[in-house]
Amino acid sequence: MYRKGLLLLCILFVLGFLPGTSAAQRGVPVTEKPRPDYDALGIRAGGFVVKPELTLGMEYNDNIYATRSSTKSDWITTIAPEVDISSNWNRHALGLNTGITAGLYSSESDENYVDGRVLLNGRLDVLRESFLMGNFAFQRLHEERGAPDAVAAWDEPAIFYSTSGDVAYYHGMGKVSVTAGAGFLNLDYQKVDLAAGGSDRLRDRDRNIYNVNARIAYELTPDVQPFLTTRYNWRRYDKADRNVNVRRDSEGYAIGAGTGFDLGGVTSGEIWAGYMQQNYDNLKNVSGFWYGTSLLWNVTEMTSVQAGIESSVKETATTGASGIDGVDANLRIDHELLRNLLVGAFLNYTHDTYKGINRTDQYFTVGPRVTYLWNRNLSAEMAYSHRQRDSNRADDFEQNRFSVALTGKF
Repeated sequence: MYRKGLLLLCILFVLGFLPGTSAAQRGVPVTEKPRPDYDALGIRAGGFVVKPELTLGMEYNDNIYATRSSTKSDWITTIAPEVDISSNWNRHALGLNTGITAGLYSSESDENYVDGRVLLNGRLDVLRESFLMGNFAFQRLHEERGAPDAVAAWDEPAIFYSTSGDVAYYHGMGKVSVTAGAGFLNLDYQKVDLAAGGSDRLRDRDRNIYNVNARIAYELTPDVQPFLTTRYNWRRYDKADRNVNVRRDSEGYAIGAGTGFDLGGVTSGEIWAGYMQQNYDNLKNVSGFWYGTSLLWNVTEMTSVQAGIESSVKETATTGASGIDGVDANLRIDHELLRNLLVGAFLNYTHDTYKGINRTDQYFTVGPRVTYLWNRNLSAEMAYSHRQRDSNRADDFEQNRFSVALTGKF
């Protein structure tokens, strides 16, 4: 009853802000609309704009270890400095984003974390309808309690480093366009201390993932662009799985067709469907229907709805399982109550079916948020979220978080 009541409350909260008209800001959600009186100006540095910011927050979490019973609560102080640098050239583009997010627990200091990132992106304009795009990211991250592969025996969150990059070339030929690209991801896990003493090195989770992809699209009308798309990937682990002495190496592909659409700038997005398969060296293969959609609906000039869903084959370290046939869905609604007051709500849902063992997990996260813009340099946000896992094999849990934060921008 509690879960149903919470869901009904969030739906009523969302629907309460949905007017019935449809004149809207074209192509962008409410949260990204230009607000000249409240947007930070940044610092001009030649052909670049530098935008530093600092967020200070406080969060209450009533179940920090994401356990079924004997839950423990704590207060967490969050500190997040960030610098964003972007070019303002007429041709080509270059950007850098770097930042740190630290969480300091009042009582359980072993749960403290410091995440960091360096993100680079660029675009090289070759011809009028041709350009080369590239991204690179290096991140230090922690695995959140309650994540699919997180272990209750750990005395601290697992730390890992993520290095990724991709490059893609787009070429337009009238009504036809072709995009081709490649990318890589390296995950490097650090050893984690155990509550009972000793440590776990997690080396069997270190891996490299490589992919190539291509897409061809046709402009049927200015607002409708059907396309064909395909991806191929190689997943290579550094070590064999410690528990079953097998390597989780695999190769897989996804192929599908879909269409992009833009209905007058009010409703836009794309939808696709096809087939996906991941072939493992000596574990059960994963295959099935590949589908997805991303949608932006500007209900009015002051209300926007964003929704998405996608199926995929995910990796797992669970003994006996080869991979996860997963579906991730999200919904976000934002409303501009005042020019400087935004209210909204979100809902995220994940359904994971493990291949090779009898395990199905469902994750559900929902909550509202309020953002107040004092001026172009200072804003505040208040948010609540309810997160839960329902599983036929892993421990179920429920977790509630409440946070407030102040952000200064320049």
